[in-house]
Amino acid sequence: MPRGLLDRESIELGIKQRWGAGDWVARFPWWRAPAEVRILIYADGAVRFAGGGFLGMQYVNTLLNSRAYPYVRFHVDFVHRDGLDPDATFANVKKKLTELDIMARYDQIWFFGINGARNPDPGIDLEAAEHALLDQFVAAPKFGGILVTGDHADLGRSLAGYIRRAGKMRLYPAPPNQPDGWNTTLTEGPDSNFGYDFDDQSDDRPQTIRWRRYPLGFTTFGVRRFRPHPLLCGPDGPISVLPDHQHEGEALAPVVAPGDPEWPTRNGYQEKPQVIAWGTVKDPQATKYGQEIGLLSAYDGHNVDVGRILADSTWHHWFDINLTGRYPAPSPYAGFDETPEGGAVLKQLDAFFLNVGVWLSPPARQAEMRAAAWWSILWDARFVEMSAHAPIEHFGRQALDALNRRAPRCTVSSWVTDWPIFKEKMPHWEWPMFEERFQLISLPFETYVAGGIARELHTHLGAGSGRAFPSEAIAKRELEAVAQRGAAAGLAMLATQLDTELKSAQPLVAAQFDLRQVK
Repeated sequence: MPRGLLDRESIELGIKQRWGAGDWVARFPWWRAPAEVRILIYADGAVRFAGGGFLGMQYVNTLLNSRAYPYVRFHVDFVHRDGLDPDATFANVKKKLTELDIMARYDQIWFFGINGARNPDPGIDLEAAEHALLDQFVAAPKFGGILVTGDHADLGRSLAGYIRRAGKMRLYPAPPNQPDGWNTTLTEGPDSNFGYDFDDQSDDRPQTIRWRRYPLGFTTFGVRRFRPHPLLCGPDGPISVLPDHQHEGEALAPVVAPGDPEWPTRNGYQEKPQVIAWGTVKDPQATKYGQEIGLLSAYDGHNVDVGRILADSTWHHWFDINLTGRYPAPSPYAGFDETPEGGAVLKQLDAFFLNVGVWLSPPARQAEMRAAAWWSILWDARFVEMSAHAPIEHFGRQALDALNRRAPRCTVSSWVTDWPIFKEKMPHWEWPMFEERFQLISLPFETYVAGGIARELHTHLGAGSGRAFPSEAIAKRELEAVAQRGAAAGLAMLATQLDTELKSAQPLVAAQFDLRQVK
């Protein structure tokens, strides 16, 4: 079996063509240093960094190291619990979690296990001390993020199946790897004579997913708007595809009982996991033909002072056999990178993988990304030329447009609203409700807040303050203090405008009431 059908240089070239990734620090020394996010990929059994039956995870690792998102730099270690991987960070060395100093070294742990639970070798399952360490890893002040994966039946349960909260977000045992009970999400491949064939996961035809729709107010013409979960926000809109596979597992949103200590409560609010993407079983011979299965489930633990969790129905969404293909070109099973249609799919998949690294990051790393993004747009040409007396809405529209050129829309939303003032005045889970109310009266919430931040930064730190073009970034603490004042100013302006619009609307409401009385 080849170690990988695309070498690192070929993968890097494809990523650069799609993203234009490069050394942003060298090109723009005045930009803020990106957030440094440290990821541990922890595997067992037949999972390999390179080669093996699944051809490894070289594509995802190369992408994470590409700087496709310039505001974050990922550092990835690949560690094999069984010591069976010569390409691991610790080559051919067994490592338990308790031997890896995860509290100091990592912000996230991604579990890619294949061993089932209760293996005859008792050393394979995670031990009590490792579970206790993971509880500490996800608690405050660390807020470490966790990704759990697996596949059909009990695969992956040994590592992920008993982790607090995360282990309940995948189905164990999942359906088997054989008909008629399997979860076949394969889109039929180039050779239809073979029907739904194992090799179809290696072609350039993904599965189309249904993403959870989060309400986001209305357009000017009264059309309801929606967004996907931040994990599924791509640079060009919602991410609507994932690699397909012949026998996936299932992601779940377990029922959470009020007050259940397993799922923490903060200030009376209990965060619950949600399925955020579904796929469809496509094999007509399958028992669940035409039914949907959960592909991804997410838990935003930051709302209750613990780490975030993502559960994936299968690690095949991440493996080279599904991304760079099973056979070399010109085979139709040479992966996504060999055709223009596949390249467009890969741009969406790239965004998903990168979003996972961003979203699972602890709050401290999120703040570093946010600071890097706001400082970078402050010295964008449009702001250098802008008058400090421009309306706050104009500042807001320009800021959102500039940020949207650097990151997916959902990430931009977090950069606008994830400031201490919001945590003090309204809980995170109420932001969509507030934004929807403001949209109803034509007052865009994010535009006003972004405008307040941009104007304050421009006036006190940017060109509006008379400062020369910077040779280096300003201290993060000073930038955040000014931006915090800007967010407060944006909210104050929003409140003033809201009061004005409500007063203007009162005569209209009264007139409508009088007309109804006449009738």
